[in-house]
Formats: sequence, structure tokens, C-alpha cells
Amino acid sequence: MASGTGERKQKKVYSKKIQKLRRAIVFTVVAACLIPTCICLILAVRYDRLRTKYEKSEADLNWYRDRYGDEKSILAASDSGDSGGDTSADNGEIQWDYGVANASAAQNPEDIEGTRYVYLTFDDGPSSSTGEILDILDQYGVQATFFVCGKPDSKYTDLYKRIVDEGHTLGMHSYSHSYKDIYASLDSFKDDFKKIKIFLYDTTDVDSVFYRFPGGSSNKVIKDDVAEYEKFLDEQGVTYFDWNVSANDDKAGATKETVYNNIVSNIPKYKHCVVLMHDAADKKYTVEALPEIIEAIQAMDNTVIVPITEDTLPVQHIKK
Repeated sequence: MASGTGERKQKKVYSKKIQKLRRAIVFTVVAACLIPTCICLILAVRYDRLRTKYEKSEADLNWYRDRYGDEKSILAASDSGDSGGDTSADNGEIQWDYGVANASAAQNPEDIEGTRYVYLTFDDGPSSSTGEILDILDQYGVQATFFVCGKPDSKYTDLYKRIVDEGHTLGMHSYSHSYKDIYASLDSFKDDFKKIKIFLYDTTDVDSVFYRFPGGSSNKVIKDDVAEYEKFLDEQGVTYFDWNVSANDDKAGATKETVYNNIVSNIPKYKHCVVLMHDAADKKYTVEALPEIIEAIQAMDNTVIVPITEDTLPVQHIKK
């Protein structure tokens, strides 16, 4: 009798051990299946995000190539955006002189007790860098001015709106940014202007009244009298802005350090500083330098960073 009871107890013990072993096996099998699956899902999400970011950057770069040519022609022309000034033709290519010695030294009407006003402006956007730029500006509580082009792709729509929603000034920088098309004639310029103005209003509900010429007002691509272009803008109630401080972030060999130095070392020369930078996929050093640039400006005595408004007296390379 005792022997039978002992065997039953032993069987129960073995049975429990077998059940535990089965559970352990099932758990191990399930874990072996779930863990790789979870890792695959995480990698798939990250891959999708990276692919989206890559495609956006590629679209930005293709947009630039369409308007400026390939990398070789860009470097030969020393111009991937708007670093205007004097130009001269050399074998059909554009060569730019980045000097702005003839820029207006206008002061703001609200210039009191020597306050220096700094206007950070970004050309050519929106791009895959715009979100990062806006994040940095928000971090430092700074408003800037974005001179944008026409990019109807839906992936840029929210960026146009975000610029406006976060209190920055929205300016026009032509629709196509194609020099040969925009400056083919005054009528071509008018058509492009109307296109960007309507596009921005339809996208953001903002009727922009600020303009920056691709290449600046002193560019020599315009074969007609530039005064006719300026007159047209005046008739539209639009003010154009050039710059007197440039990051030169569109030059070959530009780095985070050169961008920082070009801006910070030149701001003390003026009481009214319109700073040119570029919002582009291939200008990552501009984004990298931006926090330190803002910190350096904010550390300057009697200096404020503000967006362009209708009260801002413009810096213009060509005096009327």
C-alpha cells in the first residue's frame, strides 16, 4: 500500500516537472519567435523613416540640380543659391563677386540708444533641413525670415505652414529659382512673381509682401534695367531685401567654422544686419553652426534678433 502511494507521488512530481519543462520549452519557442519579429518591426520602422528622409533629401538635391546644374557647374559658378553681388560671364558660366560694399547702411526707425538689429534670413527652402532650423529657432526663442521658393510637393506643405504658425516671416524668393527663366524678360519675372505669391497664399493664407531676388538685386543676369523690376515690386506693394552679412555657406569648402566666423565676425560692423544663410539639404554645416551663432549674437551688447517686418528698413545692394 505504501509502495503504491509512493509511486503515485513520484509520478506527480515527474508530471509537474514535465509540465514545467513543457512550459519552458513553449516560452522559449515563443520568445525565439517574438524577439526576432519585434526586432524586424523596429528595424522596418527605422528603415522606413530613414528612407523617407533620404527621399526628401534626394528631392531637395534634385531640385537644386534642376535649377543650378550638376555639382561641377555649381562649383565652377561658385553659386548654389543666392550669394549675389557682381557677376561676369566666363564661357557661359556665372561668376559671383560676394562683396556688398554698396549695400544700404539703413537703420531701423526704432533704433534707440545704439541697439543693433540682426535679421537672420534663410533662402531656398523649404528643404529637409527646415524642420531642424525651426526646432533650433524655437529652442532659443528666436524668430527669423524665410525667403522660400515654390515647391508644390505635399511633403513641404506642413513646413510652409509651420514657418508661419511659429511666428517667422514668410518672404518670396521666386517660384522656380531658375535664373534663365526668371530673368529672361520683365514679363517672365512678373509671371514667376505672381506664381509664387499665389502659391504661398493658397498654401499658408499669407499674402507675402517681402521679396529677395535670386542672386540679389545686384546680379548681372538681369539684362534689362533692374529699376524696372524694382518698380514692378513697388507697384505690388512688395519690398525687396538683400543682405550685408553672408554666411557664404554656398561656397565650396564651407564648414561649420567658416559659416560661424563669416557671420559672427561681420555683425559688429553694422547696426542693422541682414544675414544671408541657406536652407538646403546639402547645407548641414549651416544647421550645425546655427545654435552657436544665435548664442554669440545674443551675448553681444545691445543686440536683438528679430524677423523682418513692414517697419524694417531694407538693406539693398542697388540704391534707387
